[in-house]
Amino acid sequence: LGSVDAYVQIVEVRRVLEGEIAALAAARATRRQVAALQRALAAIDAASAAGRDGVDEDLRFHRLIGEATGNPQFGHLLGFLEQYLREGMRITRGNESRRIDFMRAVQREHRAIVDAITARDAAAARRAARRHLVQGERRLERGGVLQRRTPPAIPRRER
Repeated sequence: LGSVDAYVQIVEVRRVLEGEIAALAAARATRRQVAALQRALAAIDAASAAGRDGVDEDLRFHRLIGEATGNPQFGHLLGFLEQYLREGMRITRGNESRRIDFMRAVQREHRAIVDAITARDAAAARRAARRHLVQGERRLERGGVLQRRTPPAIPRRER
């Protein structure tokens, strides 16, 4: 991508897409797909506990949400975006690994997405996915990786 700013631009694209993708996944995911999301969460945590960055596991988690929509194009689209996301996610995961509160927040955010999909609550899944991406940008600012920007406000009903 060439810069952290370019990564943030990709995150903006993800924010537009992944909220709706999560909502569709909540409406359409099979039991098998929900179980795969649960395993993906465990894999992210295991990677972090083992001292790895968890980038591959995190990318897989988001790709699985796309696949859970039942529309293979979303999985393909997220897979395509991975070429732009991988390095930026290394920066993000590195920033988060320096602070336990950041790591716990990411775990809660991922869990909220999966819980909403499991509950078949499309609105909650949309909110959780958008919140995760907005909060990720805020953590980069708080960690000193990004200069303070004005990220999109999270509507009160989505907090």
